[in-house]
Amino acid sequence: MARPRSLFPALLVALTAGCGAAPTPGPDAPTTAEVGSTNGAAGTNGGAKSGEPTKPEGASAGKDTPAPPLVFIEDDLDGAMARARAEKKALFVDAWAPWCHTCLSMKNYVLVDPALRPLADRVVFAAIDTDRPSSAAFLERYKMSFWPTFFVIDPAKGDVVAYLPGAASAREMRNFVEDAVRVMDASAPPSDPLYTLAQASAARAAGDHRKALALYDELLAKVDARWPRRDDVLAGKLSSLAGSGDVDGCARFGAENVDEIRGAAAPADFAAVLLSCASRLAKSSTQDLARRKAITKLEALVASPPTESTVDDRADTLAILAGVKSELGDTDGARAAHEKRLVIMEKAAAEAKSPEIAATYDYGRAISYMALGRGEEAVRMLEQREREMPKSYDPPARLSSALAKMGRLDAALAANGRAVALSYGPRRLAYLKQRADLQAKMGDRKGQIATLREEVAGHEALGPGQRNEASLADARRRLTEALGEGNTTPKR
Repeated sequence: MARPRSLFPALLVALTAGCGAAPTPGPDAPTTAEVGSTNGAAGTNGGAKSGEPTKPEGASAGKDTPAPPLVFIEDDLDGAMARARAEKKALFVDAWAPWCHTCLSMKNYVLVDPALRPLADRVVFAAIDTDRPSSAAFLERYKMSFWPTFFVIDPAKGDVVAYLPGAASAREMRNFVEDAVRVMDASAPPSDPLYTLAQASAARAAGDHRKALALYDELLAKVDARWPRRDDVLAGKLSSLAGSGDVDGCARFGAENVDEIRGAAAPADFAAVLLSCASRLAKSSTQDLARRKAITKLEALVASPPTESTVDDRADTLAILAGVKSELGDTDGARAAHEKRLVIMEKAAAEAKSPEIAATYDYGRAISYMALGRGEEAVRMLEQREREMPKSYDPPARLSSALAKMGRLDAALAANGRAVALSYGPRRLAYLKQRADLQAKMGDRKGQIATLREEVAGHEALGPGQRNEASLADARRRLTEALGEGNTTPKR
């Protein structure tokens, strides 16, 4: 689940490495070109216990062997597209990143669900690590503001048929894909609103918020609460209002509809977008109403989590609630939310079958440990994870953030160096930014300037799909400042 930066106090921003980021996210702070993450999931009809795969429909307990999990083509989009064309299938793309906890939750708990395996008869499944150079061309054509984002693409034309940012249950994912295939095959009747929803999805994937809004309004005029994909429309409109900059409209629309959203993760995601829009308003009755409605919804979700929600979904709900309570000065309420988060995440991590699966919860656990003044526990957890996953950049990067917050700058710099050495693409540049900040605090101006030059050069070398002009401009500004007043031309 993605969360807006404005929802969190400085402590959480310093540690957050959640999903829902612009192409070059900071090492720990979720930044969004849009705000929040809305997956628009359909209503729930019951399901598996959180963190466990659901049994395929029609399977007989103890008799039938469940279908194996889906097999994904990893980081070979051209090959996956060619295969989909040759087999006359739709192409499903999981656009993810290793630093994204929601991406890990979806990979470890949802996309492995055998109930999704029958979809392979009509769909080729691919996954791309968006920080790898091979993903730049995809990101140039298909816009995404949240991690993960799931696409269903017609390989004959390359057109987006369906677009799902954020998390979903296995049942919701299956419905999402099946509806997309119906549109692509034109097996739905011409009057089916799914076609308009597909157009809205394509507009969002193209970054055209104005067109998406018009299509969502058209859909809302046609469908009522009985249409199973209406949640997608409400969530999509809210996200498009936020992405277009209409924060007043976003706050008003969100407050009117926050109680209607159903699904595993969608209700909390919707509340997160609403809170983000409200935080960008001047103090007003609109702001007060939006916050009150969102908080009431989040508290209800905490008291009675959606049946199909994962531990990650539930932890995110608590994180959003902790963030807004902290922002509004309710220290006790924020602390209680963090304590509840730790209980469910620590249990899930202890029950995980491998360190890689347990790492799904490292992000949330580190934030809550630090928020509760238990930094040493965060350090021990992350040091252990680094030993267990020596080829992953994520544990040392998170460790560096925790150590820096605790004032242990030398150790933080060393951990950062290990993260930089293992990372690549936009994420590596985020860690270079972190390194330059540490060097500045330590008084190492020469080292800071060298790091900033490396960061600027890295941004300039990125392909158009991965380059973030705002991040590049920020890196150049910081280099100019480090070089000293009067030297306005960064040297390479």
